Amino acid sequence: MTTLITDTYFGWDPLTHTATCPNPTWDAAEVRRTEGIRPGSTAAEHHTCTHAICTHADTFGRVELRLLCRDCDTVYVISGEALTEVCTHTSLTGWGQSPARVGEVWLWPGRPSIPGGEPHQYLVTRQAATVTRESLYGLITRYRDAAGTPLWIAGAVPDPDGAHQVSTLRWRYASRGLVTLEEAAAWVADAELAPGQPLVVAV
Repeated sequence: MTTLITDTYFGWDPLTHTATCPNPTWDAAEVRRTEGIRPGSTAAEHHTCTHAICTHADTFGRVELRLLCRDCDTVYVISGEALTEVCTHTSLTGWGQSPARVGEVWLWPGRPSIPGGEPHQYLVTRQAATVTRESLYGLITRYRDAAGTPLWIAGAVPDPDGAHQVSTLRWRYASRGLVTLEEAAAWVADAELAPGQPLVVAV
């Protein structure tokens, strides 16, 4: 299953401490809230606990997560029915790794295409501070052209009304296919300064 880099970095809510906490201790503990639909729930037979596809029974598995900050005495208890637990590594998720400086910009890696491989998407910021929707400046993603040649395409300056879509976001500027990641990073860094392409109109 492909995970988009925007899902990796955005849509997660930090668990907060008190405003006066002198030493928050659960750095990067986050929770994601999404809505799911049970298979078949839109059919004529609506969901009940006796439905053939339902995993409910008199008992069910429960997962609870308890977090404690001894500096501000904040406690979080998060629980849910039949949740899954996964222990993984930053090299397999992209998230949690430090950004790499390439030229004048910082690249935040997404999930690698295969374990041990290189990421196929990067978010781009101008500073090394945590990437957020506010600090996001660009996105670089790898693809293959019709001949199967691996290339990079980049978008720069997020703009909901932008003329270009790269991945799931719209951008004010978008590149052509670029050969190397370094070339794509340099393009993003200079996107706002590059002269616009002349508009050619056939008459």
